[in-house]
Amino acid sequence: MPVPGPVRGEPASVEAWRRGWEQYLHYRGDPVAVMSEAGARDGSFVMGPVFATVYRVLAGTPISSPILASDADRCRARSGRSGRRERDHVRALELLLDGEFTAAVRAWHQIARGELDFAAVRFAHDVSLHAGDVGGRLAASSHAVEAWRGEPGWGFVAGQHAFALEEVGRYDEAEDLGHQALNLDPDDLWARHALAHVYESTDDTPAALELLQGSAKRWSEQDLFAMHIWWHLALRLLASGDRAGAMAIFDERQAHAKTAFQLCDQTSLLWRLELAGCEVGGRWDELADRWDGVAERHTCSFLDVHAAVAFARRPSHPGADRWYRGLAGREACGSENDATFDEVVNPLVDAFRTYGEGGYERFVRLVDQLGSCTARIGGSIAQRDLISLTRQAAQALA
Repeated sequence: MPVPGPVRGEPASVEAWRRGWEQYLHYRGDPVAVMSEAGARDGSFVMGPVFATVYRVLAGTPISSPILASDADRCRARSGRSGRRERDHVRALELLLDGEFTAAVRAWHQIARGELDFAAVRFAHDVSLHAGDVGGRLAASSHAVEAWRGEPGWGFVAGQHAFALEEVGRYDEAEDLGHQALNLDPDDLWARHALAHVYESTDDTPAALELLQGSAKRWSEQDLFAMHIWWHLALRLLASGDRAGAMAIFDERQAHAKTAFQLCDQTSLLWRLELAGCEVGGRWDELADRWDGVAERHTCSFLDVHAAVAFARRPSHPGADRWYRGLAGREACGSENDATFDEVVNPLVDAFRTYGEGGYERFVRLVDQLGSCTARIGGSIAQRDLISLTRQAAQALA
């Protein structure tokens, strides 16, 4: 385990800080609740509610949500009585809350450059993924992997850097570093995930199946991220021609899709299965029902694009109209996130809605106009391949 940075607080809060990171890095338990609940009891504990607020925002929780607002208010109220490190973290958090994701990444990167602060390293990494900031992520992880060399927890930093390297096409380096991290801790699921991306990008199905099928008993119990690893396995089965195996994963996991990001995995997989020629029956009905019940809407571009995919397949669902009206009435204040919604999300939602209505030529035109800007919805290259795969299908149907 890395030392996630010195932390002020009562002994119980310091222990919660350690336990929360242990849970988060191994994708078990509820680290956000651990940090938030500890923060509620200790007026000197700033970093717990910082952690909780960061990951509530990244999960798509509306800024107006009472539980998010409560954690954010604790950070603000306590930071003035804290040390420089905590104040710097809260300043970075304010940028995140304002929708200025790239600026928040830079602020956390600056903290990490000044000292060995794993929290700053990880926040920068995760917010970069949220914002599609490939350059920011690579810069932060390049510095961190050298700064942490020889320190406890270097493997977790290495696993992050492996993912950053993969996303810029440096596959050999990413594979080597990912294996180093996984050898240090076989439960480092982010390192395993980085390797899954390497094998997806290089179309290496045998390596992917060995990596994932051979360790399924281990990672399938890491509930906070297992759904996404099942998604990776399903993609490789689909690539190998095993449509039935990929469909079986969808069906087996559907009951376990509890969060909005887990619904993204299911939505993406079902869409790909359909593009591959599979008959999916009424499965879109349940997905549309699930998306209708999601509170995390119109805050995170990645989530909204996937919700739009589901509603494109069930446009007459009562929740579809509610969802589209909510997007149209979304309040904006001119932030980076607002610009992403205006310039990228709205055209993509329009494109998928049009595709569902048979407007294939228009889908191609809208996607071509966006070009590389689609990276701004966040997520990985493999996840955003959904757009290019749909474009190929639309072009063939036009």
